[in-house]
Amino acid sequence: MGSDETLPEAVEGEDAEARLFAAAILTGNYVAARRALHAALGSGLDHVYERVVAPALDEVGRRWYENRITVADEHLATAVAQAAVASLYPQIAWPSGGPRAVVGCVEPELHTFGARMVADLLALDGWQTTFTSGGGSLARGLEDAGGGAVKLVAVSITLGAHVPDARALIQRVREGAPGAKILAGGRAVAALPDAAKLLGVDAVAASASLAVRIARAWR
Repeated sequence: MGSDETLPEAVEGEDAEARLFAAAILTGNYVAARRALHAALGSGLDHVYERVVAPALDEVGRRWYENRITVADEHLATAVAQAAVASLYPQIAWPSGGPRAVVGCVEPELHTFGARMVADLLALDGWQTTFTSGGGSLARGLEDAGGGAVKLVAVSITLGAHVPDARALIQRVREGAPGAKILAGGRAVAALPDAAKLLGVDAVAASASLAVRIARAWR
């Protein structure tokens, strides 16, 4: 590992859970990462994602940007975080049925974790959710779900360079699922002035929980 972080035995403060999780994934410690998330799950999956996982991943990204860790370190931290999140799934009572939603990223976006969290929270809120990992597969997922039956499409855009591709993808979604509402989110969206109009979507969301609240009004 390129990081010199050591895993603290205990931390305090409002962001203690996130700092513990960040330290665990930065050191590749799956056991500690898993323990941190399972301890936080009692406060809800939205709490886990927005108060623990997202801040920890932001910290990883910040360290990479500052050249404090390597790309390999970042990839390992993300992989450990994903594995820890996946270990939560058997503990969650997932509802069945519900309106159909397709969630994914614009191609060739590689930062898919945020979209995965949105898909999970939508599923927990009663949507029948299909998660895809890129623009091409998002369009395919829309076809597989039956475009006319899909009520919601959520698109994540992390890098500003992908905004033109996102606009083209959203136009394809409009044609393939004309009755669906389209929601956009991600770091690149947050940086855009008048993002909803520019992208041609019905709404934008700055967080996964806000995406769920917006989508709930469209059910």
